Amino acid sequence: MGNRMVLYAIAESCPLDALLVRDMKKSVDSLLQLNLRRFRVPQQNLAKYSALDIVKQALELLFEFSPSEKNYREAMRTIRVYSEGDREMLATIENSFRLIANAVYNAYTGQRHAESFAPQTLFLQGISFDTTELQKSFRFVGVRPPEVSPPSVQKTVFLDEGFEPYEALLEDRMSQGQVERGREVHWVEVIRRNLNTNGKNLIRAGANHISPPGNLLSKLRSSGAGKLPTLLARSDVQIQVIERVADLNQVFGR
Repeated sequence: MGNRMVLYAIAESCPLDALLVRDMKKSVDSLLQLNLRRFRVPQQNLAKYSALDIVKQALELLFEFSPSEKNYREAMRTIRVYSEGDREMLATIENSFRLIANAVYNAYTGQRHAESFAPQTLFLQGISFDTTELQKSFRFVGVRPPEVSPPSVQKTVFLDEGFEPYEALLEDRMSQGQVERGREVHWVEVIRRNLNTNGKNLIRAGANHISPPGNLLSKLRSSGAGKLPTLLARSDVQIQVIERVADLNQVFGR
C-alpha cells in the first residue's frame, strides 16, 4: 500500500451487529415464554406486570440520567423483588437484563464516540441487517433504536459480508469458536479494498479483535481472534484505538 495508513478504532465489549440483534430477539422470546409458563403476575392497583415489563422497568432505573453503580443495584433489586424467590425466573430475567443493558450501553456509547470522530468510512463487524429488525429489537424493550452510521459517513462496510461461516453462526449451524478461524483474514481483505485514502477511517468491532486484554491474549489467539492488528500491520495499516467501551455489567455489577 505504500505509506502506512491509520485505521481508528472503537473497541466494544458488545458490538452492534446481526448476531446481537438475533440474541436480543432470543432474549425477548425467553421473557415472553417465561410469562406464558410460570410468571406470577403481581397486582397493584389492578396493574399487571409481565416478565418483559420487569426488564423494561429495570432498564429505566439503570439508564435514568446516566448509568451508575447505584442505579444498577436498584435495577437488580427490582428484578429480585418481582421474581418472588423463583430461581429459574430470576435467572432468566437477570440474564436477559444483562444482555440487553450491555447492548444498549455499547450501542449508544459507541454511536456517540463515532459521531464525535466523524469518519468518512465506517467498518462494522457482522453483515448488513434489516433495520426493521434492529428497531424492533430495541423498541420491544422500550429503547429508542440507535443510529448505525454517523451523518459524516459516506460508506459503511460490513466486515463479514461474503464470509459464509458468519451466516452459519447466525443460523446456529456453527459455534463462535469455529467462526473465528479465518475470520480476521477475511476482514483484512475487506478493509484493504475499502480504505478511504482521502478521509478518516473508523472500525467499530469487538475488543477481543482489536485490543484483547493481555491475560486473555493467548487464549483469544488460539481461537482465531485477536490477530487483526498484526495482520493489518503486514498491509501497512495501523490500528489506533480511540475509545474502549467496557461491559456495563462488569463496571457496575461488582
